[in-house]
Amino acid sequence: MRNIKKLISIMLVFMVVMMGFPMMSFASNEVNSADGNWKYLPDYNNNTCTIIGYYGTDADVDIPSKVDQLKVTKLDLGYQVAAPHNRWNKNENVISITIPSTVTAVGNWCFAELPNLKKITIPSSVKEFGEELFKYCTSLEEFTVPAKMTVIPPEIFRGCTSLSKVTLHSKVTEIGYNAFEDCTSLKNIKLPSGLKVLGGQCFIRTGLESVSIPNTVSDMGSGVFESCSSLTSVKLTANTAVNELPYNTFSGCTNLRTVTIPSNMKSMFSGFSDCPNLTTVIIRNDSFKILGGFEQTALLTLYSSSKASNVREYCTKKGIRWKALDPPAWSSKKRTVTTATLKWKSVQDAAGYKVYKKTGTGSYKYVKTVTGTSYKATGLKRGTTYRFYVTTLKKDALGNLIESKGSTVYKTYLKKL
Repeated sequence: MRNIKKLISIMLVFMVVMMGFPMMSFASNEVNSADGNWKYLPDYNNNTCTIIGYYGTDADVDIPSKVDQLKVTKLDLGYQVAAPHNRWNKNENVISITIPSTVTAVGNWCFAELPNLKKITIPSSVKEFGEELFKYCTSLEEFTVPAKMTVIPPEIFRGCTSLSKVTLHSKVTEIGYNAFEDCTSLKNIKLPSGLKVLGGQCFIRTGLESVSIPNTVSDMGSGVFESCSSLTSVKLTANTAVNELPYNTFSGCTNLRTVTIPSNMKSMFSGFSDCPNLTTVIIRNDSFKILGGFEQTALLTLYSSSKASNVREYCTKKGIRWKALDPPAWSSKKRTVTTATLKWKSVQDAAGYKVYKKTGTGSYKYVKTVTGTSYKATGLKRGTTYRFYVTTLKKDALGNLIESKGSTVYKTYLKKL
């Protein structure tokens, strides 16, 4: 009993002491710099700090490499504030920002809502990038992705309505969700050949006019190009690793005219809803399954091989115009010592035929476009293997030439004497 009373007495003394320090905070160690321009979180053990606030009024902001003798290693001007706000005083004044080479990380929303920011210099030392970095920086016009930014963070440029040029380097493998949402001035972007992931709605409501998706992409979220009203043509690169077109990929692309779906893509559902000007869809896979997503219009025509029964049946059911886009069938193939004469059967409504050749173990190369139904290859050599195939060209309703798959390959070889 005596011990219990003693414990209670100690607790009461502790409470009285604590009541004597009502303003003490154990949750924060924020410090204002001696010059009054910065707020930071110090790490005295390592003589470093994280900048979390700017209170100056400069238009051109040079972030210091040291504050009060502590090396600046991180910028976190979105620290403990609600997105997308930040701790930039007079944020409308900021036009340019230079980051020192001591910085290795920038946190979420770090530069968000700087309406007049036009230029930022990010050193190669930075290797960690937060989300929504430039959200609603409506004056930012150009950006070159730093070498160590291999993943484009989610919503990084959301609402950057003046952004017209973005350079992605070859090591970028992922573009985060909503990364370029509402970047209405972005007309073109070259996606790197090593890109693997396109996050959901990453280009929603951008100003893109055309797009080519590299065959390395294996993961696409829904609505990647949704409501891109300036988008007119789409090419899904042959052998793309995406087997099914995700939900709403191109929905609401009101000026989309032409689409090419490659041979390895197997199916789609609701990929092209609300695309009233879609005119030409070329489907390369004879086994392609359409589960939904095309709407009957006076303009739309789907082109596929006659063997693509699911495509033909879908078009019949939905009242959508379908036309055959078949490669030609060989009628004869003759080889002499130095020539090969190739002939094929004519294809209805063909505007011409393209001939391709492969020499030895090389790759197929385009040789010639002909309007007739024959081609004579000359200059062949003994001891070398040659392969040929031919495609059919047709004109769509827009007057554009569209191309079929290749015919069966003709292989020819003469032994050396």
